[in-house]
Amino acid sequence: MTVGGLAGGLAAALGRTTRRLIRQAYDDERGIRTWAAAGPGSPLAPTAHPRQAWCYGTPGIAWALWDAADALGDTTTADWATAAFTTLAERYDETFHLYGDSPGDRLGLCHGAAGVLAVADAFHRHARLPAAATLKSRLTRHLTGHLAPPWPAGWDADLLTGLPGALAALLTATRLSATRPSSRTWLLCLGLR
Repeated sequence: MTVGGLAGGLAAALGRTTRRLIRQAYDDERGIRTWAAAGPGSPLAPTAHPRQAWCYGTPGIAWALWDAADALGDTTTADWATAAFTTLAERYDETFHLYGDSPGDRLGLCHGAAGVLAVADAFHRHARLPAAATLKSRLTRHLTGHLAPPWPAGWDADLLTGLPGALAALLTATRLSATRPSSRTWLLCLGLR
């Protein structure tokens, strides 16, 4: 038996994982649906988490839920995931959510604006989520303003925290993917499309 084109065992495991992630979510004091920073034993503190990024928090987890729901053909979970991402998109605050000592923390793919931009772009393109389009525009302006040369001295040259990843996300979300859809294939290494 298959579900959404997935073998029964894989579909069942993916379904259990999505249900568990939904059960672990909560709304923080800023009204953003999010997840605790660590494993299941972590206390649910309603305080706002400044780190909302591709690698953890609402952007990455909401996308993983939506993508799994899309593979399963589960519209209920897909709707839940888009609602979760919308809470972030509507309340995202660059002065609060983008912090740290290095440009990689504030601008990079893993922890910074470029990663959230990549997730917003995925939600915009694949889920056709209006709030994602709005956040994508804001983060495009933010990155464009902060990535103009001269670049910060000592910024890493790796994909996740460095300038190459930030530029790749910016180009993919804007000009490049509009003219060359194949330019999006690198996003697979981030669990995006």
